[in-house]
Amino acid sequence: MSGPLPIDSGLGLVPLLQRVGRDIESEIQGRSMGISLPPGTRILIRCREDGAYPDGCVVAFIAGRGLVGHRVVGRRSDRGGQPLLLTRGDGTIVPDPPVEANRVLGEVTEWHNGKEWRPVPPAPTQSTAPRLGAAGLLALVRMTLALDLNMAGRLARIMASVARRRAPPTPGPLPSGKNIAGRT
Repeated sequence: MSGPLPIDSGLGLVPLLQRVGRDIESEIQGRSMGISLPPGTRILIRCREDGAYPDGCVVAFIAGRGLVGHRVVGRRSDRGGQPLLLTRGDGTIVPDPPVEANRVLGEVTEWHNGKEWRPVPPAPTQSTAPRLGAAGLLALVRMTLALDLNMAGRLARIMASVARRRAPPTPGPLPSGKNIAGRT
């Protein structure tokens, strides 16, 4: 079968794709991966069952009604011992709600630059203030996770909501036929 394998947003498809070990092609939609994987970038997801995702790798996981690709920034277990990944997009300092291992489809291993497939770049270096802010927010989610998984998830979602409200608006596409100066 050629072409991308369709993705169902349900969790039932994850174990099947992991067992088969298929590579899946997808496309980045949002800005959360920043300059590492900007919107519109085609990516390759290597589905696998082992769940050994080192810090710094980018994983694709089911969240909400879709597939999310973010970088692993740590791991923990909930109070019941269930393994969890801590992830964050390269374009934000706010971590995601903890991700259960059964939601992880696989590792994002490559991106397409329009001509060829290339390895996923490492996380961009940040200046001191954003790096310290990201570390502090991640520590807060980790501490909350020690108390309760649901509380840690709610905290991460609240922090993301506040960050979105405080972020400057992103410019939209220019009207067709217009250049930056607004002339045709």
